[in-house]
Amino acid sequence: MPTPDEFILLADEYTGLEYSWKKIGAADSSLNNVLKKNIGNYKYERMFEVADVRWWGVKGDGTDESDALKQMLLDIKDSKKINEVAFYGLEKVITNSTLNIERGDLIIDGKNCVLSSGVGTDIIIFNIDNSNNIYDAHNIHIKNFISGNTPTAQTFLKASSSHYLRITDCRFDGMKLGFDLSDCYFTKINSVYFQSVYQAFKFHDSTNAFDVTNMKVHGAGIPSEIIDTTTGGNISGCSFEDASGRLILDRAFGINITGNYFEGYNENKVDTYISTVNPVDETVAGINIAGNLFYRGAMQAIKLHHVAGISITGNYIGTLHAVRINSDKSTTDTFHSTQKNINYSGNAWRYIPSQQGGTPISESSEFIGDFDLERANISPEWNVPIIFRPQVFHGGYFENGDHQLAATPISNDSTTSNYMKHTWQTNGKKTEAYLNGSINLFGRQFANNESLDVAIEPFGFGSTIGILMMHNASGEFAQFLWHRNVNGTQKTGHFKQVFNELGVEITHYDGYFTVKNNGASQYLKAELKV
Repeated sequence: MPTPDEFILLADEYTGLEYSWKKIGAADSSLNNVLKKNIGNYKYERMFEVADVRWWGVKGDGTDESDALKQMLLDIKDSKKINEVAFYGLEKVITNSTLNIERGDLIIDGKNCVLSSGVGTDIIIFNIDNSNNIYDAHNIHIKNFISGNTPTAQTFLKASSSHYLRITDCRFDGMKLGFDLSDCYFTKINSVYFQSVYQAFKFHDSTNAFDVTNMKVHGAGIPSEIIDTTTGGNISGCSFEDASGRLILDRAFGINITGNYFEGYNENKVDTYISTVNPVDETVAGINIAGNLFYRGAMQAIKLHHVAGISITGNYIGTLHAVRINSDKSTTDTFHSTQKNINYSGNAWRYIPSQQGGTPISESSEFIGDFDLERANISPEWNVPIIFRPQVFHGGYFENGDHQLAATPISNDSTTSNYMKHTWQTNGKKTEAYLNGSINLFGRQFANNESLDVAIEPFGFGSTIGILMMHNASGEFAQFLWHRNVNGTQKTGHFKQVFNELGVEITHYDGYFTVKNNGASQYLKAELKV
């Protein structure tokens, strides 16, 4: 049976509320704090489920209360009985010094309290630094805070090497940076709203396995960054609006970007919603961009450079251009763009001019690409049925990185089986096609000013972008993009010149086009990607 003085009730000097205290031993002259204190000849410990920051004298009166908050974090650092602290009954708390979280297995609940630095005071509010295994501050959940400042001041959270970090149910109205995460694993961000924040988040230096859901970023500023060997992340069910509602990828791998909403408001203000920043050696790879609504107000939805293994499928795109593939046009192998295995399919594109700075529809186009000496392997959307007869494929891979692909017919029929090419049939017409998805239109010698009519009706040219590529025996090249007219009629449009080293002229008519050789006699070969 407990003795009558084993538990006592004491009124808290800051809140006025009564709390139970438990006798835990003889008095200790070196101990007397918020959680444990000496009463007479005995030492007592406060009994509670959630620690209240008001116990440490936090009043929320507009003055700098960083000393009280730092003392609170120090007192709970080694207490395993405390797994949650809460900002009960406080409207606004100011801290002008960084609050270092030095332990894990902790919930910090703002209870919808405003926690900010003073106006224009540029500090980090919460800091978690496990980079030298100092704190081992893992499994931390920060929730229900409101915070704000000027766009040049304040970072709400900076974390290094913290695992199982969660930030949920917060609102940020203006500050320099929301979350700066370095080498963090298993991070979850949910139900967070950024309004007029200069940069919402920055994931870098091996911040892996992150899950960002139900987040809104709205306002002017710079894009959020996913950079520096960041892998295995998910961004879904989020809304990105205006200039700060953009994403930059660099040295990022295995990122899933699905089911999000993007709107930019002004094509001349917002360049791209999702872009790479001139990485090298295919350091952006394995990216899935699917089921998003890129509404309007940007020059293009997606812009890529030096990437590999990108899937862009099932999106609705209303930007001036849907996708732009940049090239450095280098003639040196070391600096070649390496856009490889980019699949752009099943997307719906129709340019919707923004209300603020709408660019004329005449300047719109769905797919823009420039390539280095035909090194790229890019498949714009195909709407053509491809029929291959049964055959066996053979792959050969060599030490220098080159590879070849061949096919052998299973039956003795008319299927062509040569390196890199087959016969395909569509709409009753057979033609030679290559495994990269291009159709062989013709290859022949042209005299000066000679013209040739080429039928393209069977290849579905009116339903989507087609890339017309031509080259001569000297390696000179020309490229034209099919530009569909945005007027509801599928088969109207024209071929738009991208670059032309051959001096050829292309004139389009319904169902066919005419190519005219305006230069000297030369051998011309043409392919159409559909």
